[in-house]
Amino acid sequence: MESLVIAYLSKYGYVILFLAGVFGIVGIPAPEESLYVYVGMLAKNGSISFSGALASLMAGTLTGMLISYTLGRVIGQPLLDRYGKYLGVTKKKLRKTIMHWDLSRSLLAGFFIPGVRQFNPYFAGIAKFPIPAFLALSVLGAFIWVFMYMSAGFLISSYIRIEPEYLAIAGAVFFVLFIIHFIVKWKKSSYSRR
Repeated sequence: MESLVIAYLSKYGYVILFLAGVFGIVGIPAPEESLYVYVGMLAKNGSISFSGALASLMAGTLTGMLISYTLGRVIGQPLLDRYGKYLGVTKKKLRKTIMHWDLSRSLLAGFFIPGVRQFNPYFAGIAKFPIPAFLALSVLGAFIWVFMYMSAGFLISSYIRIEPEYLAIAGAVFFVLFIIHFIVKWKKSSYSRR
């Protein structure tokens, strides 16, 4: 698998990492952390440039954040007004959530939680969070998140040889656990509303 990833990176350059960053935010809530750790491992053995990979992943993540923010700002509220009732999201619940949701903290820390990092920019757009503050928090949060996991892969590969398949399996396990946790919390909250 490692040779396949290296072959794609050498053929398509850092565009693949950029797209992974974009679709990691705009797409499904998947644990990109395992990819970032793996990219850090590749950087350690000299297959790719650490700074080039970091720049590509950061640019992709920020592009994804801006796309999601714009979608939330432009079509988020009309979609919620029209289809929110089918999801149990009313205007009253949305207003209450906006009043109690600390977007500043969530934009920084939310990168570390699959699902939350995809939801945050949409929600910030719907809440009409100021774009300069959104950009500043997104840049800082994305840098800490990407740099930390890439550095972990870089450092880990100095001491331990980890097969890429194990990282993918670990990522899938964490994603399944996140989904199970989310469903359990959702069921508990729906029972408590009765």
